[in-house]
Amino acid sequence: MSEIAVLGAGPAGLMTALKAREYGHEVTIFEASNRVGGMAASFEVAGQRVDFGSHRLHPATDPEIMSLIKSLLGDDLQTRERHGRIRLQNQWIGFPLRTLDMVKHLPIRFSGAVAFDTATKPFRSRSSSDFESEIRRRLGPTVAREFYGPYATKLYGVEPSQLTTELSNRRVSAGGPLQIFKNAIQASRPEGRIFYYPRRGYGQIAEALAAAAVDRGVQLELESPAHRVAIKDDRVDVTCGDISVDVSTVFSSIPLPALVQTLDPPPPTEVATAVDRQRTRGMLIAHLVVPRSQYTPFDAHYFPGLDIETARLSEAKNYRSADDPHDLTVLCAELACWVDDDIWRLPSETVGQLVDEDLQRAGLPPTNHIHVEVQHLSSVYPVYEHSTIDARELINNWLRQSGRVVSLGRQGLGVPDNIHHVLAMGSRGAASLDASGIINPQSWRDSLDDFAQHVVQD
Repeated sequence: MSEIAVLGAGPAGLMTALKAREYGHEVTIFEASNRVGGMAASFEVAGQRVDFGSHRLHPATDPEIMSLIKSLLGDDLQTRERHGRIRLQNQWIGFPLRTLDMVKHLPIRFSGAVAFDTATKPFRSRSSSDFESEIRRRLGPTVAREFYGPYATKLYGVEPSQLTTELSNRRVSAGGPLQIFKNAIQASRPEGRIFYYPRRGYGQIAEALAAAAVDRGVQLELESPAHRVAIKDDRVDVTCGDISVDVSTVFSSIPLPALVQTLDPPPPTEVATAVDRQRTRGMLIAHLVVPRSQYTPFDAHYFPGLDIETARLSEAKNYRSADDPHDLTVLCAELACWVDDDIWRLPSETVGQLVDEDLQRAGLPPTNHIHVEVQHLSSVYPVYEHSTIDARELINNWLRQSGRVVSLGRQGLGVPDNIHHVLAMGSRGAASLDASGIINPQSWRDSLDDFAQHVVQD
C-alpha cells in the first residue's frame, strides 16, 4: 500500500483516484471548489440541473470505461439522439450534418462551390503550415472560409492563419469533403446520431465516479486548493487548504500554471516562462431562465459566423428525459473571450441582453428571460499559436520527465479533449503505477504518445 495525492476532482482526477484505489493504493483527492466535476460539473439554476455548456458522452468511449459508467449510473444514463443545428450562410442546417438536409437547405451556390472544391482537391498543395491552409487543403476554400475559419477565430481569438496544424489535427477529424459526405450519410440514420447523457445532468458522471471512489476508500477533500507541492528524494509533501500529506506520487489535473506555482523546487526558469507564454482562452457561460416549457426542440445551436458573439446555445431539457420544471426552461450560451476582455467584466443582465440580441439576429425568437446567471471559466481553449510552438515543445518535453509529479487531463496537458479522452488518461495514469506507488516513466511516456493522437468528437 502507498499514498497517492490527486489534485483536482474533474473527470481525469476522479478516474485516476478510483483506479489507483482499485490497484491497492491509499488515495486522497484535493479539490479547490465545493463540488466535483470541474468544467464537466452540473449545478442548479432556477430549480433545473444545468451544465457548463453543451456536453455529451460519445459512443467512442473506451468499452471498459463505458461499462464502468453504465454500472454506476444504471438507467440514469440515457441513450439519446442528437438533434442540433448550425447556422451557415444564414440558413439552419441539421447538425450533425445529414445528406438530405444539406441538399434541401444549403444555397445552391455554396453547394456548387463545395462540389468544385471536392473535384479540385487532387490539384491543391499537399503541404500546409497552419490551421487555415490545412483546412483549405483538406476540405477546400469554401468550408474553410464559411465555417472552420470564422469559428476558429471566434473560439481562439486569433486569425486561423496564426494557429498551427496541431489544432486542426486535434479538432477536425474529416480528411476531405468526401469524408464529410460519408459522415452525413451515417448521421442520416438515427443510430449514427447516438450519444449518452445522464438524467441529472452531465455532472452526474463525475458525481458517480466520486461516490464510487469514496465508497472504495478514497479520501475526498473539497475546498482544498493546492498551496505547495514539495518534491523530496523519495516522497512528496503536499499542502492543500489546511491539510498536509506525505505521498509517493502526485497526479495533477489542475491547470498547468497553477501547478507550476505550487512546485518546490520550481521547474527550470525556461519551463516556467514557457508555461506563462502558452495562452488559453476563457469563456462566459450564461444561463438564461426562460418562462416557457421549451424554447426550441433542438438540443444545441452552433453559430460559426463572426456576426454573432455567442458560439453555441444549448437547452439542458432537450438533452434528457427528467423531472425538470414544466413552466420554465434554462438556456446555456457560450461566449469565448480573453479574461481581460470588456465582456468578461459585464454585469450578468447585460450579458443576457447581448445573448438575446444574438439569438434574434440569428432568426430565433426573443427569450423574454426573467433571470440570468453567468459563470466565468478562465481556462477553456488552449491556443496553439505559431508564436508559441517552441514553448509547447519545451513544456511537453518537461511533462514527459514525470518523476513523482504527473500532470494529466485537459487542464494538466493543455489539450482540447473530450471527457472520454480524459477518463482514459486517468485510467492509464493509475495503471502506470508500480506496487510502491511510483510511476513507470516509459509506460507514462507511451501513454502521452497515445494521448497526442486524440481527435475531438463534436
